[in-house]
Amino acid sequence: MTAADLAAVLALNTTAEGLVPPLGPDRLDWLRLIAAHAAVVDLDGRPAGFVLTFTPGSAYDGLEFGWFSQTYADQFLYIERIVIATEHRREGLATQVYGAIERAAKPFGRAVARVRSDSLDSAGLTFHTNRGYTEVAKQRLANGTTTALLAKDL
Repeated sequence: MTAADLAAVLALNTTAEGLVPPLGPDRLDWLRLIAAHAAVVDLDGRPAGFVLTFTPGSAYDGLEFGWFSQTYADQFLYIERIVIATEHRREGLATQVYGAIERAAKPFGRAVARVRSDSLDSAGLTFHTNRGYTEVAKQRLANGTTTALLAKDL
């Protein structure tokens, strides 16, 4: 992901708001610079999705990341978000991206993620469960919603 991708990534993120937190241009630019993986999924020369991951010790300031850091120390790779364009969902792109991220997470021993559990993101939870992720905690966020924290040992 480069600075030239920011507008497309922000537009993609908007299509998934409610499932992933909103992003502004400054926040996204900062996240892409500190991320372990900040990648755009390119399909036929057009952005079809993106992913952001973070390693232990990064400057990432998310509440869920803090919980994983306290619980697993340096033994995780955090999947902060993955967004696939609406018209490309259910085509296997997320499965391919997760496969690549899980291979990258292998040296850490586990991949971790979050799924909204208020107004349950049942598709997201099912996707993760089918990939072998299990719920390890629930966390109440500042806005009053609850998030399920998931982990997959690798």
